[in-house]
Amino acid sequence: MTHAGSADSGCSGVLRNERIVLRAYVLFRLGGLLQVAIGAVATHPHYRPLWAGLALCGAVFAESLALVVVGLRRRRVPPPALAVADAVALTVALVVGGGLADRAHGHTWAYFMYPFSLLASIGFGLVFTRLLTVLALTAVPASAYTATAALQLGEPLWNAVPNGVPYLANAGIAWAVARALRRTGRELDAATSTAALREAELAAERERVRHARLLHDRVLQTLETLARTPWITDPGLRAQVRAEAVWLRGFVRGEHPAPRGHGAAGRDGCAHLAHGLSTLAEDMARVGLTVELNTAQLRAAGRVSAAPTVPVSVAETLVDATREALANVLRHAGTARAVVRAELSGSAVLVSVLDDGTGFDPSAVPAGGLGLRSSVRDRVAGIGGRVQVESAPGAGTYVEMRVPLLRAGA
Repeated sequence: MTHAGSADSGCSGVLRNERIVLRAYVLFRLGGLLQVAIGAVATHPHYRPLWAGLALCGAVFAESLALVVVGLRRRRVPPPALAVADAVALTVALVVGGGLADRAHGHTWAYFMYPFSLLASIGFGLVFTRLLTVLALTAVPASAYTATAALQLGEPLWNAVPNGVPYLANAGIAWAVARALRRTGRELDAATSTAALREAELAAERERVRHARLLHDRVLQTLETLARTPWITDPGLRAQVRAEAVWLRGFVRGEHPAPRGHGAAGRDGCAHLAHGLSTLAEDMARVGLTVELNTAQLRAAGRVSAAPTVPVSVAETLVDATREALANVLRHAGTARAVVRAELSGSAVLVSVLDDGTGFDPSAVPAGGLGLRSSVRDRVAGIGGRVQVESAPGAGTYVEMRVPLLRAGA
């Protein structure tokens, strides 16, 4: 909660709407008591026996006010057990009121209990969340009034039965309104939680971008310069600097590779693939090939529940195939740089390797030439995918590996 002194500003949507339901419960209950009071005061000379009827009214007031106090102290409608007791009390009041009658003049205290019990029955719809429970409980006082009117007061059934229907209608409408309010409260809380999470993620992303800019402008450029120049004469140390520069560039781009030594067996396939490619980029840097890695779309898509599922076995095979493609760049392309991109495209996972090397004429390469068929194509074909190679002399080479996937939950 943000403001302890505010009644509603710091509570959830569910609690706020529950308090609205409570207010409706209290107001309907007090409105029913007001009708009883007005009727008893304005027309009491016509009702006999007077003291017995007033005692009945007093009992109704005491029971209703007790329910109101319980609700206000709980800050929500009374519990179901008290609602069941209330239905019994309403039934008794209707039956007793029907017995307190001045038959000579056609007056009965049940006529005061009827409008009160109609409003009180609304509370059943506000307390219970299942419609069948609401209707079953409301049918008890409704049946009591119908039986009292027909058996004790001599009303014809064609008049008594329709008078019992409003009980069910009132309770059913109240249930529908309360249900809509509670659902809205839950949806509001879910939306608020999502908005807070996104705000936190946005704040973290702003901070990461700020730090990444500092790292890029100061540390990364220094590391890449050291890796390219002959200032570091030790080959092993130069390879380590080159690998650290690749790792840092991935961090700056938001790749966030997992630390070594922590396997990805428990993660989803998208994260497994992204982690494997990141580790591969570090390994390639140590042998002289700088790999620019882009897995941002893959990681983002992996967090969407409806995204296709990447099996871990597929991720591992794609990492192995990419390793062979990059090794091919080292052996034949005559360049020290390559770009690897991984993404979910439609219902498939796609990994591509692009270099700006010497290139070649695919039609002039014999089957199995350059290792693409045996080392890349066969691996990808083994998991139901296909490989597309585009190249030309002096124009570099583009290798695309595409594997179809199943939608999540399929």
